[in-house]
Amino acid sequence: MFLASIMWMKLVSYAHTNYDIRVLSKSTEKGAAYGNYVDPENMKDPTIKSLLYFMLAPTLCYQPTYPRTTCIRKGWVIRQLVKCLIFTGLMGFIIEQYINPIVKNSKHPLKGNFLNAIERVLKLSVPTLYVWLCMFYCFFHLWLNILSELLRFGDREFYKDWWNAKTVEEYWRMWNMPVHKWIIRHIYFPCIRKGLSRGVAILISFLVSAVFHEICVAVPCHIFKFWAFFGIMFQIPLVFLTRYLQDKFQNIMVGNMIFWFFFSIVGQPMCVLLYYHDVMNRQAQFGKMQGPIRSSTPTTTDGTIEA
Repeated sequence: MFLASIMWMKLVSYAHTNYDIRVLSKSTEKGAAYGNYVDPENMKDPTIKSLLYFMLAPTLCYQPTYPRTTCIRKGWVIRQLVKCLIFTGLMGFIIEQYINPIVKNSKHPLKGNFLNAIERVLKLSVPTLYVWLCMFYCFFHLWLNILSELLRFGDREFYKDWWNAKTVEEYWRMWNMPVHKWIIRHIYFPCIRKGLSRGVAILISFLVSAVFHEICVAVPCHIFKFWAFFGIMFQIPLVFLTRYLQDKFQNIMVGNMIFWFFFSIVGQPMCVLLYYHDVMNRQAQFGKMQGPIRSSTPTTTDGTIEA
């Protein structure tokens, strides 16, 4: 589902961008370039080669040409691959050694004892945070840069210093730059051009993000509970809350602490518990529905098969 979502977003960008190029080329032919210089490199017709490169490149936004590096640093690539393997193993160790035992000894956070649920969430907060940071480091810092180096892709702004985000809104703008640029380019700005307000455009952008988060979790788990969807949509009131608190106290630490508390200490452990128990309950119900397998072959009282 993760790869299918990436492919879909890339194809949407490919279609939108080529449509805009065709519109711009027609306007330049009519002499209505609006007084702006148009780079001929960005007016090229799409080719199979450019499409294949875009499908492999670590970006979700299509353009006819990208900045390129001069060579591939093979030694650097090997070092990054070794780091990627080490941190992937570290993630597996943390999951098996710390997260799995805690989750298996827990109850559904919305159905069991409330204090017990808080205790499980707090116990999970540290290992899930470490796993999430390792995942971020492996994917955004190591893997995307490895892919960029192999393809000589020059635009390598995959994230900014999201850990210093003063508000939740800043965090979502900085932690995943490829997705942020895609949403701005293909969701937010088209909504603005249609005459929608900035608030409605932000709401639609979060809605699209919430749908993708839910699909990428629910489909592999074979269960739709919308926890990921509601978790992303819950970011909208947090955006306004952290912005209000920052303006009120004039302190960048307030919004940053709220972000770390809701996202890392409470949000992720709670989602892990919710989805784990919902999946386990579904499997238990499915097992009960199937029941014991009965043989349809007729046998006699001494166990031999009838003729």
